[in-house]
This record gives sequence, C-alpha cells and structure tokens, in this order.
Amino acid sequence: MRAARQTGQSMVGFLVASMFILIPAFIGLSFLAKTGDMKFRADEASRYSAWEKTVWDGGEGHAKGDLELGWEVRNRVFGRAEGLVDSRHDKTRQENQGLDAMAYTTYAERRGREVMLADLAESNSGVQVNTSHLAYGGVLARLNNRAADVLKLRDDGYQKASVEVALTKPSAEYLPVESFTLKTRYVLLDDAWSAAAPDIATENIRRTVPTSLLDNDVIRTMQSIVGFVFDDLDPRNFELGKVDVSVAPCQRLAPYERGNTDAPDAC
Repeated sequence: MRAARQTGQSMVGFLVASMFILIPAFIGLSFLAKTGDMKFRADEASRYSAWEKTVWDGGEGHAKGDLELGWEVRNRVFGRAEGLVDSRHDKTRQENQGLDAMAYTTYAERRGREVMLADLAESNSGVQVNTSHLAYGGVLARLNNRAADVLKLRDDGYQKASVEVALTKPSAEYLPVESFTLKTRYVLLDDAWSAAAPDIATENIRRTVPTSLLDNDVIRTMQSIVGFVFDDLDPRNFELGKVDVSVAPCQRLAPYERGNTDAPDAC
C-alpha cells in the first residue's frame, strides 16, 4: 500500500512539474527559437539593404528608397525560400508572397496563428530600414577618387544600413516578458562600385571584360559566314563578349514537383 501511495505521489508531482515548469519551458524555447531566427534575418536584412544602396546613384531615379527596401526585405529575407523573386513588385507589394514558417507563432497575445512582425500591415512592411552615407578620408579617399576617375564610377565611401523589426508580444500565460525589438546595423565600404543607371553599369563592366572588344558588327558578320558550316559559332548561338548584368533566377529554391525537373527560367 505504501509503495502504491508513493507511486501516486510521484505521478502527481510529475504532472504538477509538467504543468507549471516543463510545458511553459517548452513553449518559451519555441518562441525564443523563432525570435533567434528573426534576429538572423534582421542581420541579413541590414546587409542586403547596404548592398542594394551601392548599386545605383540616387540622383537618376534608379536607386531604391528606404520604404522600398523595407518591402523588398520583407518579401525576400522574411519570405519563403521558394518564393518568386520579382524585382518590380517585391519593393512595393505585401501580398507578393507569404512569410517563412518561422515568422508565425501560436503563442502571441492574440489567439491563433499570428505573424511575428508586430507592425506588419497592408501599408507597413513591418521592417524599418534606414540607410545613409558615411564619409572617409586620407590615402584611401585619394586612391578611390583616382579609381573612380579612370573607370567613371561613383565614390561615396561607406554605406550604412540600419534595420529595426518589432516582434509581437508573447502571451503572458506562456512567456511573461515584454515584446522584443530587433535592431541591426551593417556598414559597407562600397569602393565606388556603383553606377548611375543600368546602361552605365553595363558599360562599366564591359571595360573590365577584354572579350567585349569582340562584340561588334564586324565580328558578328564573320561569325555569320562561318556559322553556315559550324552552327555553334553562329552569333545567335555564340555571343562573343556579351555582358548582361540583369540576369537573375526567378526562384532561389524551386519546390520539388514530381515529374517536373525543369530549372526555373531567368527573369
């Protein structure tokens, strides 16, 4: 009888510990794991934003603003890995694709499946991006200025990007803590590798590709003549010195479809 009573007391103790300690700990670890994943994505978002700002000169209308970068980060960094990459709509539309599974939780203050990004709405990407230029001087500045003059490139020094992401507050029943706000920053020395417009970017790259000297009408005419015999050398099949800076895959990771092994086309 005493052994049975002790067994029953042990079971009650285990159930009490599970209810008040183990279950909240399991839920808390799950929420903290999602928070850690959001922190990793926020770091990636600041790197992405800094790099995007080194592409185009802001004076020609090709550069993306901070609001556009916020939407693009939301769609590409916080979105599903197999989501489509759309350069025109990613920077303006929330409904372009859903978020990654790690960006949802069932342990928020409101019941049901909620998004981890607290400020996400139809008119708010949930990701606040701020970018700015930082100046540098000395010998490094003089070297970059000379390189920029020779290659006709911009030289704005350091590019800074800060990203702030407010996360939804967890339910006090599961995790009695305040809401988190993730803040990350990335500083990049762009070394003047920027251009004012896409056609200027193409021209800048052509200067560094020796075979681009073969991309002319004379060479293409010779290829056409030889192409009657050797089809592989026809200019339609063999484009000597071609420079294309805009090609990118439409999908980063295409979902597996049984019986379909075709690779995604380029955008």
